[in-house]
Order: sequence, then structure tokens, then C-alpha cells
Amino acid sequence: MIKTRTSFALVAASALLLLTGCSGGGDSNANEADTNDTAGTSEASSSAQASSAPAPAGDQSKADACQIVQEQFQAVSQAGSSIDTSDPQTTLTQFRELATQVDTEFGGITNEEVAPAAQKASGALNEYATFLEGLIADPNTASGLSDQVTALQESFTDAATVCTG
Repeated sequence: MIKTRTSFALVAASALLLLTGCSGGGDSNANEADTNDTAGTSEASSSAQASSAPAPAGDQSKADACQIVQEQFQAVSQAGSSIDTSDPQTTLTQFRELATQVDTEFGGITNEEVAPAAQKASGALNEYATFLEGLIADPNTASGLSDQVTALQESFTDAATVCTG
């Protein structure tokens, strides 16, 4: 049983560590874009923050949509340090809560350019949580880890790329 818990903890932690790199890279590139485009991007960010009314469906700016993506990537990244991997069931519950939060937030993205990538990333996170459920039930399913982590990492990278491109 200890071996199962240890491998589960390593699986759960490894995915979050890999995603930390994705979210950090996206944030860094977004900050570079803000620095390089001092007039347009800064004004767009200021006006987006000043507006307190939500944009009507389909009228969401790319900057507003990317703000949601960036905030959720940060939440996923921060979860890596707060998830307790010593208890597989608690870890799974925390992953499910995280996946639900991301799903809810990304579901509110209506920008046509950002929404598909955000929904793909949300779906990949949900699939990973389902994979973890299967891993608890049967530790022999760990052979699918590489594919799951790759899909998760690629989907987060794709969403970050849409927002930095």
C-alpha cells in the first residue's frame, strides 16, 4: 500500500510540476508583450480592468479571455505547492476541485480565438483527474502516465500560445 501511495503522489506531483513550466512560460511571454508594446497593450489592459460590466457573449476581447486563462494557469501552478500528495483520496479530491474550477472559468470564455484552446486545456485537466481516479483503483494503469501528462502539457501550452501570439 505504501508503494501505491508513493507512486500516486509522484504521478500527481509530476503533472503539476510540468504544468508550472507551461503557466510560467505563458506569463513570462505575456509580460514581454506588455513591455514591447507599451502603448497599445497597456491601454487595453487598463481599459479591460476599468470595465466592471461583463462583456456580452461573443464580444469578449482576447485580452479579457487571456486574463482568465492566465489566472487559471496561476491557480494550477499554485496548486502544486498546496496539494497534499500523502493521501491519494485527498489529492484526487483537490485535483477534481481544481479541474472543476478551471472548467467553470474557461467555460465563461466567449472569445472565438481563445475559447477552443481554453476548453481543450480544461478537458485535458479533467481527463487527467479521471486518469488519477483510475490509478487509485488500479495502480497498474500507471503505464498511461506519459500520454496523459503530454496531452495535459500540450493543451496548456497551446492555450498559452494563443494568448501570447
